[in-house]
Amino acid sequence: MLTAIDRWKAKVRAARAARAREGESTGARHWDGDRAAWFNRFAGQSDRSHTYRFVEPHVRGRVLEIGPGPGAYTRLLLRDAEHVVAVEPSHFMVQFLRKNLGDRTDLTIVESTIEDYLDRLETYDLALAANVLSGIERIDDVLGAVAARSNVLAIVMWSNARTPDWSRDVQTRLLGRVEPQPNMPDHDDLLGVLDELGLTYDVHPADVPIHTFESRDEVVDWVQGFHGIPAERRAELERVLAPHIAGQGGKYGLPSGRDTRVVLVRRPGL
Repeated sequence: MLTAIDRWKAKVRAARAARAREGESTGARHWDGDRAAWFNRFAGQSDRSHTYRFVEPHVRGRVLEIGPGPGAYTRLLLRDAEHVVAVEPSHFMVQFLRKNLGDRTDLTIVESTIEDYLDRLETYDLALAANVLSGIERIDDVLGAVAARSNVLAIVMWSNARTPDWSRDVQTRLLGRVEPQPNMPDHDDLLGVLDELGLTYDVHPADVPIHTFESRDEVVDWVQGFHGIPAERRAELERVLAPHIAGQGGKYGLPSGRDTRVVLVRRPGL
């Protein structure tokens, strides 16, 4: 019988293998210049207050951020902490992070995977891993080491990894996949791993809005970048997404079925 850690690793390997079969890079190589620019456009300045409010009471002193991307959370951490160490594996994301935040004495940016950084960990008042753990295979090593070095480890993660209907339609109708790519590890998988590691944690549901785009065209832009749809197939993409795009209060979005959770892990012995 598979343990929770084994199930997590199997999901990561299956997802990577599926992406490789489709000719898609994984890990840091996934974030090439174009994809990083797309993510920076939509996430670099985005509002993280709905999840950060659970993290903020623990932000002080020295903070480790795992996979900051273009810095949406980093900006908030720098406001409340004395020093932030941001460990980011993508060279292109590092470039956007530096561009967005400038040259600061209270920010250290390290271009590395968190797995390769484990032997350089120091001690931290807080560590933050926001929407980045699902691609890490050595989850037991990473969570065990970071939790042992941090008073609080804050993890932001989807409550489930079910492929949304709009993504399923894009993958099967436009990309020609018989089945969508396998699901990555999700919140339930995470809690199973934490339990097996003997870590203590609290779970906080976060009500994150989905209607955040200014127009329907912007929604299509986002999906086009997310799935790497060529420009010449945009009209097809618009037709596939049309039944799924919803509007509310002058904003637009795509139902995801993926509620967000914030998990606060306490350092053993505290």
